[in-house]
Amino acid sequence: MSWIDGVFALLLAGMTAFGAHRRLTGLWVGVGGVLLLRPVLGLAAASPWVGLAAALGGGVLLGLVGRHLFVEARTGRVWQRVLGGLGGASLGAALVLAIAVSLPIQRSPFDPNQLYYPPRDLPPLVQGAVLRSWTMDVGRDVLLFPLLDAQNAVPEERRALLRGLHRLLVVGRPWRQEGG
Repeated sequence: MSWIDGVFALLLAGMTAFGAHRRLTGLWVGVGGVLLLRPVLGLAAASPWVGLAAALGGGVLLGLVGRHLFVEARTGRVWQRVLGGLGGASLGAALVLAIAVSLPIQRSPFDPNQLYYPPRDLPPLVQGAVLRSWTMDVGRDVLLFPLLDAQNAVPEERRALLRGLHRLLVVGRPWRQEGG
């Protein structure tokens, strides 16, 4: 564990609290955001600016629709806050994992078949934290799932989860890109 895991935990806690505060609108935005994540990542792979615009537009649209769908009293019921917290937590977890798979893949200069994730050329302060990070280890397993699975390096009990997360969070085959 490192300070990066702490930052990820704060992001997850913040999204959970925000979802709980917004109650059923938080559930709507959280689940909707997770469902929009894959199309937005596809757009961002083609053009980061288009992906950013789609993410902002989708988030605003989800928020406005949720606000009109769920007109709630100031003091919502506990079950509404719990559902909102679950929505926020799901979106927070998806965002944390999206960040954990987003670093570039580095190739060894001596063996082009040797890949490093996270890359070994990050700034020193970040490099040590990333290498000790549990979250970045999970991100590596999600990102490189097809390669790890082909080598039978994925435990059977984690295979379905990693396959699903890979399909949600990884666009294309980034390990095949030159210079990556």
